[in-house]
Formats: sequence, C-alpha cells, structure tokens
Amino acid sequence: MDNNNYNTLDKINIQKLKKDKTAACLDLGIIPYNKALDIQMDLFEIIRAQNLTGVILLLEHNPVITIGNNRSRENIIVDEDKLKKLGIDIIQSNRGGDVTFHGPGQLVCYPIFNLAKFSRDLTPFVFNLEQIIINTLGNFSIQGQRIKKLRGVFVDYKKIASVGIHVKKWITYHGFSFNVNVELDYFKHIVACGLKEHTQTSLEELLGRQIDIDDIKEIILKNFQNVFGIKVLRI
Repeated sequence: MDNNNYNTLDKINIQKLKKDKTAACLDLGIIPYNKALDIQMDLFEIIRAQNLTGVILLLEHNPVITIGNNRSRENIIVDEDKLKKLGIDIIQSNRGGDVTFHGPGQLVCYPIFNLAKFSRDLTPFVFNLEQIIINTLGNFSIQGQRIKKLRGVFVDYKKIASVGIHVKKWITYHGFSFNVNVELDYFKHIVACGLKEHTQTSLEELLGRQIDIDDIKEIILKNFQNVFGIKVLRI
C-alpha cells in the first residue's frame, strides 16, 4: 500500500466512518517508525475533528529500538555505535513503557481510538488490546496470559506481545506489538520492557514454523470486531 493513501480517509470514507462503532483499517506494510508516528498524528486530528470512532493501523517497522516515556536508556545493553552498524535505529517515543524493539516479522498495531465512543477509561482499553492477542493465540491452541501489574501478553512467562499507548483528549495512539516471525536475537541488545525475568518469544518459536503475517492481520481484525464490538472497514 502507498503510505500516502491514508490521506483519502477524510475524502472518501468519512461518512461511513461517522456511523457509531465503525472503524477503518489501513495496512501500511513495512514503514519507518517516525513515518508511522506522523500518520498517527494526522489521523488523530481527523478523528478528533470529525468525532470518528477510530482507525486501526497494521504494519511492520524497520529495525528500531524505541524508548518509552520514562526516557531511560539503562536497558539498552549494547553500545549504540554497534547498533548503528547493525542497522538498528534508536528513537525516543512518547508511548508508555520502557525500551522495546520493533522489526520485520513483528506485527505492530496502532489503534487511534476515540475513547468517548467507548469508555473514558484506559484500563478496559488496555485490557481489550491484551484480549485481542490472547484470542489470536487461542486460534493456534496457545494459551496467552496476563501477569499481574505488567502490561502485555505472556506464554509460559515469556513475553509475546507488548502494549504501550498514549492518550490525548481521550484519543489513543501507539498500541501493541506482537512477535510473529521476528528474529528474536534482536532482543539480545536490550532488556525488553525492563523485564529481565521475562524473555521474548514468538509465534514462530512456539509453533516451530513461520506463519503468514497477513493471516495474523485478518485474525487480529476479527478479534477487534469481537472484543470492541465494532465494525472494521478496510481502506
């Protein structure tokens, strides 16, 4: 998909999206982190101005380590020059949470949602994002779980999905990352989410085979509809 196609949202689909509990979905493919953030902020303004339910962005990132709003680099455990040589960018983000990694084979989902259409409460919103991952894992007979006081989804105490969001004027952005076929060696450069005792895993590692990430996208969207009680329109 052309990454500029999100501009058509306010020209072509606006009336359909004004229906209650109807959200759009844009598949951006592999895209740099900052470009995806620019798109999120453009969509944020459209959703706020038009009082829409929201937009779901599905994508993968080029290799990047992002730092959460605690702004600490303590959990980057490899010299930054080495990371640059490996082609891994380091970017300060305004999402919640600690240091994490994004890269090809990891499905990233950014729901820019108007919480006025749901509940002005972040706790059920985050719970629902985690439930989408848990339900998706259930499609493969894998039992995902929450761990008390931690965000994200775990399988046998290994972390398979991370959640980090930001909310402004009761509209969310950022979201979750789900390790599908991502190269797990990338995570050796950091203490992901500051959790030394919870290493990363992936759907590929758990199943012993690669999974088509496009198939995961379809399952994710189905679970968005079921968990949030919305209709999703692909753009």
